[in-house]
Parts: sequence; C-alpha cells; structure tokens
Amino acid sequence: MSSRRNNLIILGLVVVLIGVAAYLIFLRQPVARATQLGLDLQGGVRIELQGSKNDRSDVTREEMDTARGVIENRVNSIGVREPEVRLQGQDQVIVGIPGETDPDRAVELVGRTAQLGFYEVLASAGPEVVPEEEVERTKEDLRAELEGDPAFEEGAQILFEETPSPDDTGVQVFGYVVPEEPAVTGASIDSANQVRGQAGDLQVSIDFDGKGGDRFADLTQEIVDNALATGQPGQLAIVLDEDVVSAPTVDEAIIGGQVVIQNPGAGGLPPEEAEELEIVLRTGALPINMEVLSVETIGPSLGTDSLRSGLTAALVGFVLVLLFLLIVYRALGLVADVALLIYAFLLWGIVVAVPVTVTLPSIAGIVLSIGVAADANVVIFERIKEEIRRGKTTRTAIRIGYEKGFRAILDGNVTTLITALILLFPGGSVRGFAVMLAIGVVLSMFTAIAVTRALLGLAADRNVPLTPGMVGVSKESIESSPGKKQTAETC
Repeated sequence: MSSRRNNLIILGLVVVLIGVAAYLIFLRQPVARATQLGLDLQGGVRIELQGSKNDRSDVTREEMDTARGVIENRVNSIGVREPEVRLQGQDQVIVGIPGETDPDRAVELVGRTAQLGFYEVLASAGPEVVPEEEVERTKEDLRAELEGDPAFEEGAQILFEETPSPDDTGVQVFGYVVPEEPAVTGASIDSANQVRGQAGDLQVSIDFDGKGGDRFADLTQEIVDNALATGQPGQLAIVLDEDVVSAPTVDEAIIGGQVVIQNPGAGGLPPEEAEELEIVLRTGALPINMEVLSVETIGPSLGTDSLRSGLTAALVGFVLVLLFLLIVYRALGLVADVALLIYAFLLWGIVVAVPVTVTLPSIAGIVLSIGVAADANVVIFERIKEEIRRGKTTRTAIRIGYEKGFRAILDGNVTTLITALILLFPGGSVRGFAVMLAIGVVLSMFTAIAVTRALLGLAADRNVPLTPGMVGVSKESIESSPGKKQTAETC
C-alpha cells in the first residue's frame, strides 16, 4: 500500500507540474512571447569593440575584464536577458544584443566611455546659433576667441556644448575654458535616476557618496567665492566624455551631494538620451576608451531560419528516440515515451519560468539532455531484461532493475552535471549549452526514473499483464538460460 501511495503522489505531482507549465506557456502571455530567444535566433546587433588608452600603452587583462563587466551591466539595464558579452584576444570585446533594432543606439550605449567630470568654468563664449552643418566651423571660431582669453593658460582646456535652439532653427554652440582635471569625477556617484522637473521636463538626478558630496560642496563654494571676487556669474560645467552636457549658473554652495543634469532650453532631455545617460552613469565609466571595429545587424529572417533548422533537428532526434525505445523495449518503451513527452513539456515550462534564453547552442543542449534521459531508461530496461532472462518474474525484474540500475545512472548523470557546471565559467555561447544541459540532466533524473517507475508500479497494481515478450525478451532466450527450466511469466 505504501508503494502504491508513493506512486500516486509522484503522478499527482507530475499532473500539477504539467498544469503549471501549461499556464506559464499558454495562458500567462502569448505563446509567441513565452520563450526568450537569443541573438542567433531572434536577430539583433553584434558589436566588436577594441580597448585603448590615451597614452597608447597596452591595456591590461584586468582593465578589459572591468570594461566587459561595465558593458554587460549597461546592456542588462535596458532589459536584455542573456546578452553576449565576451572578451576576444588581448584587447577586444564582442557584444551581442538580442532584439535590438537600432545599431546606432546600441553603439552609443556600450561604447560610450562615460567619464563624468565637474569643472569650474573659467571663461565662456557663445551661444552661436548655426545650422548643424556649420557646427564644427563655429567651434573653431569659438576656440580661437577663447584662446585669446586670459583665463586660457597652461593647465586649462576648451570644451564645447551643443544644444538645440529654443525655436528649433539650428544648434546653439557654447565654448568654455575649464581646468585640465575635474574637481569631482563620476567615480563619486552613488546613484543616478531619471526625474521630472516642476515643468514636466525630463532630467537626470545624480546623488554623490559622502566624500563626493563634500568635494562637490567645496567646488560650488569655490565657484561662488570666485564669482563674488570677479563680479561675474559663476558657472559649473558638467562634462561627459569631453562634451559639456550643461553649464548651470551657481549662486550658492550646493550642499547635500545632489545635482541635476537638465536641458531647460530644449524643454528637457530627450527620452532616449535621458535613459542612456542614466544607465551609463549608474553602471559606471569604462576604465579605458572603446573604439568600434565593426557593427553587424542580424535580421529577424536569419534568426527565424536558424530557429526553424534547430527545432527541426531537435524534433527529428526526439521522434527517433521515441521510436527506438518503442521498438526495442515495447511496453517498457511506451512507458518511457510517455515519460519523455512529460520531460519535454516540463523542460519547456522551466525555460519559460526561469526564463532561460534559447540559442542554437542551448537547443543542442536540449537534444543532448534528451539522449541522457533516454540513456537512463536504456540502462534500467536492459537490467530488467537481464533479470527476466534469469527467470525472475516481470514484476520482480522491474524492481531489481530500478534498484541496481539507479547507481549507474546517478554516477553518469553527476559526471555530466559536473561537466555542464564547468562549461558555465567560460561564458559566451557555450553557456547556453551548459545551462540547458544542466537543467535537462536534473529533470531527466526525475522523469526517467521516478515517473517511469511510478507508471510501471501503477500498471502492476492494476494487474496489467506484462509478459517477457511485451518487454522485448524472447521465449528462446529465457529457455536457453543455463541451469533452469523457465517459462514466460506475467506480473
């Protein structure tokens, strides 16, 4: 009675899991959106970047590892699951962003160094409102004007700000003389978030950590003191990658460690610019410069072809395994086929629930895990057939087969699982293969052993006849076993 109760509990659990999987796949969201696809199946943008330093010295492996982590955090911040971010060679990073359709936005997001600095404005010129095609010439004119200013001396530099004119008739160009080194850098930022101003304009609010807040208060106090001494308004230049984002007037020291980046003349920051600014400031600056070597757009049609080919291969392999088990092991094979179908559906449910990003390598991992699940049944079923040939009843042979076959299956699956875990560390495309293989191995231990045994146990409890011939054992092989005269027996 205890064995029958355990079998019913296992089968009841299977029914519940199937119901949960069906809800996740079909009811929670449209089926087409249930499964997250990777770059090779969904399409997207692949970018190849090369790291460099301003002094032209070689980049170190540590700097490249840090840059890879920053880029991965940036891509994750826009909601992309399982982006491909891996190192290639000594100084290159390969970035794959599934589902991205705008390569320019992708390059701006991952390639921007995001070195943020806060400077006191020593002198300024402009604004000059010019058409976009005349911006560079206007910068040269402003540079020539500022180079003649007394504030421009050794240890100073000239930076520019470009903003749309309030009446949309062109671009406003400002020039600023600032110190060579910033007084406060982005390394002191604690958080960055998009906010709305009182007029509804989009801004990015920055909070400094304790030391950064103190340095920023000292900087703004110094700007106020110098403004009082010269009688000119004091300005603070907020610079991102050598471009002035804004240069607000500072009337009093800013205490509290908070500053807002805004563009009041244009009605606030554009939404995409505000989002990118928030992401790059929150995730930190790249430790080195990143040059874009190539940008490749992978169209959805190519991804669809890859998906179709991968699924076709997986389905053909799955059907062949089902047919093999059915032909060789007959009734036992039928039970194993039912367990494999349950396995496939539960695996799909896990992929949706986690969620796991499906790539071509992960489909390969699924196919291999199906083979692992089938192999577990083969080990047990061969042991059962061997016991039947020795004269055991089918019921007894099934019990012995599962008891003696379990250890071999456990050893083999643990070895496979260890291999899958090792493959997780290199990252890249092999990670998808390793993840699916690991999930498949663990799930197959449940379906290939517990579920099949529960199904066979339930059949035995209901006195379903299982003759040796029904499990693939011929009468001749039983009768030819030495030392015993044997006959075909039933459960």
